[in-house]
Amino acid sequence: MSIPRVPTVRLEIPDYDLGLRGKSVRADSLSSGKRAAMSMIVYGLSVADDVTDTPIANANNGYPDAFAILDESTRVQLPWYPVTEAVIADMIHQDDRPVLESPRTVLKNLEQDFKKRGLTPILGYEYEVYVSYAGEINDGITPLGRTISAYSLLRLAETSDLAEEFMARMEAINIPLGAFHSELGPGFLEFTLLPAPALEAADRAARAKQYFRELCAERGLRATFMAKLHMDQSGSGGHVHQSILHEGSNIFSNGKGELSELASNYVAGLIASMGDMTVLFNPFLNSYKRLDAAFFVANRATWGYDNRNAACRTILNVPAEAARVEHRRPGADASPYLVAIGILAGGLHGINEKLPLGPALMPNDDIATSGQYLASTLEEAVDAFEASLIARDYIGADFVASFAATRRGELAAFNKWWRGNITDWELKRYMEHI
Repeated sequence: MSIPRVPTVRLEIPDYDLGLRGKSVRADSLSSGKRAAMSMIVYGLSVADDVTDTPIANANNGYPDAFAILDESTRVQLPWYPVTEAVIADMIHQDDRPVLESPRTVLKNLEQDFKKRGLTPILGYEYEVYVSYAGEINDGITPLGRTISAYSLLRLAETSDLAEEFMARMEAINIPLGAFHSELGPGFLEFTLLPAPALEAADRAARAKQYFRELCAERGLRATFMAKLHMDQSGSGGHVHQSILHEGSNIFSNGKGELSELASNYVAGLIASMGDMTVLFNPFLNSYKRLDAAFFVANRATWGYDNRNAACRTILNVPAEAARVEHRRPGADASPYLVAIGILAGGLHGINEKLPLGPALMPNDDIATSGQYLASTLEEAVDAFEASLIARDYIGADFVASFAATRRGELAAFNKWWRGNITDWELKRYMEHI
């Protein structure tokens, strides 16, 4: 006799590290308009669930509850879980004030700031991901597929069942993918999402990452968006394509194959703020091992015309409605909400201040010296973020303090491990010589 399943709602809450956290609750206890209690500790948990005290959730205040409020526009039925719906929630305090430390709240506010100016920022995410067979990590990594060639049709055939199932699942919940292909590396794949208004695009991206990992887990596979899995192979990028609409039309190009004045200000803002926002694009210790110009990751704040060596690649040799800039600095490990925050804050700063755009990175320019230096360590990036007037003005002091505290916690966790272990490097370097 089959036992009837209990209909559930999967509550999805954007956090700083995983992208989405949440829980499943009975559908009849969480109908439209109801709220669910959720501990504010969600903004102090690392990927390994280390707890970092933050200004809003700490040992002194007892890690209090806030309320998750359903955004009904995000409610979907998950066809692969027949009795389960999913809905993204915003966090509010018990007195109904929005939680300003929530990345989704910050992103909504930034999007509204653009809308006040009659502008709609459009984002299109693309993700690189390593897929291997699940097993004990210490036993080695066995990649999915036998070939390593980028854009390999053979490897596409090897992974076609996974790709087709993923694309079908995403299409069923209105997350249309633009492409799915192999990248240069063992088990290295890439998928792109079609562009959408900023908040909707970030919601889609967070879900796509989460649901891809779940699909792989169902199949005995492990998908990782870790920024640098193999030191001798490409790291996983999380590039974001951007344009701006005014009255429904893309105004990024002036129609002559050049950036419009507003787009020039916007890109100038991305460049001027990139150092301040680095920690949002590269939020983990491992993130900084990906930052290698040999693998087309810019180490300095630069822009260029269709130049993959630049941090911001403007794409204007297309119809005006497709004109855009690709931000290539973010890693696949970063939450799409954090990335969108860093991008929109910088772009809005450029527009408001009418910042002039400096010279483009040209093919023969020295990429090691062109443009502003960007942090090469997590500690440098956190310092720059905490000191940033742009971050405080456009993102808010509450979010800056909360997020920075969690990055300090990440650094502390590593330093504790390092002090408590003798590494192979130390043994090889010192044991025979001292």
